[in-house]
Amino acid sequence: MKNVTAAVVLYNSKDLIPGLSETIKLLSSDLKTVIYDSGSSDGSAELASSLIKNSVLIKGLNHGFGFGNNRCLEKVDTKYTLFLNSDASIDRESLEKLVKFLDENSDHAGVQPIIRLWGWDKVTVSSGVFFTEYGEAWDSRFMHLELEPLRTRIQVPAITAAVSLFRTEALRSVNGFDENFFMYFEDADLSLRLGVAGWKLAVDRSAAAMHMVGASSRRQKALRWELESSIRLFRRYFGGGRLTCRWWRREARIAIHSIVRGKPAFWRFAVILKAIRRKERIRKVPDHIKAILFGDPMDMPLERNERNSIGPGWKGSEISPWAGFRGDGKSAVLQLTALSHSVTGSISAGSGKLLKRFFIPADSRKEIKLAKTTSVVYIQCDSFSDRLEVILSR
Repeated sequence: MKNVTAAVVLYNSKDLIPGLSETIKLLSSDLKTVIYDSGSSDGSAELASSLIKNSVLIKGLNHGFGFGNNRCLEKVDTKYTLFLNSDASIDRESLEKLVKFLDENSDHAGVQPIIRLWGWDKVTVSSGVFFTEYGEAWDSRFMHLELEPLRTRIQVPAITAAVSLFRTEALRSVNGFDENFFMYFEDADLSLRLGVAGWKLAVDRSAAAMHMVGASSRRQKALRWELESSIRLFRRYFGGGRLTCRWWRREARIAIHSIVRGKPAFWRFAVILKAIRRKERIRKVPDHIKAILFGDPMDMPLERNERNSIGPGWKGSEISPWAGFRGDGKSAVLQLTALSHSVTGSISAGSGKLLKRFFIPADSRKEIKLAKTTSVVYIQCDSFSDRLEVILSR
């Protein structure tokens, strides 16, 4: 890995450092690593410096994810830069595939692997990044269950910086990340600026990585950062420097819906006022990027799983269209109730092996016994519109 330098940004990530160290160690003994610590108070910098060999540590203030990566980029002297979150992992074989891809495709600035949910290796977290017409970036197939994923390479308008390999010269040609983005969508902006400069981006789905979703920030803070960043993206690439009437109408609907449901709404206006005070440079997105900008509706994200749920895909006791749970080799009994209409589906092992097929008429319940489960079990409906109530006993 002499042509690759890993860039890592830390912020109070002490609990993640041992795993990060193991990932880097398994990639290569000669992999260079540049670490920027964003003013951590939990000893992250010191632990990372002691555990991660062949690394350069930079300590500074917390000015955001892009700022930290740019400080790392200043120290990179290799052909390629691997952006690697402290809560992410990639193996040597997959990284070698990404290097080979960029070696063979000189017109591409970067490539990402398919990224899986940590501990649930059939659940996709990202298969490239696309956009809504309101400037929000979204990860393709987020929280989708793919027991047998496609192994194709696809061109995308943007890739995630959680785990991705970039051509260092391409990053420097656009001055790296825009440091005015504190957190979220800064990688989407970087990708679009690379596209404007004539570069292409891709996903190599034969390579895989893992990511702990939500390990770096609380969701309420994330919503604020995401809204501010989406406004910047909209004004810069979609709205000609302003927020259009259509954008404001949609914001009004969000506010009314929140008020009716008794949820906080006015925090959004404070974020909007802050964002629109900033001047934005209007950039024209090239036609070849426009053609793929919004992605496939079938790849749109599914809901995050609830906190303290049995596993990903659950919403209380309901699942739609899938859910996973830990089998741990023990027997299990599933009581499945079809809600609203009849449901067909399957139960599969973590390896993808089919364990059971089922059909349940509307408003009926079926009991399925699994004599011995694997470490992970997935319940999958055949249709995205199907809903099941599941009672699990062991």
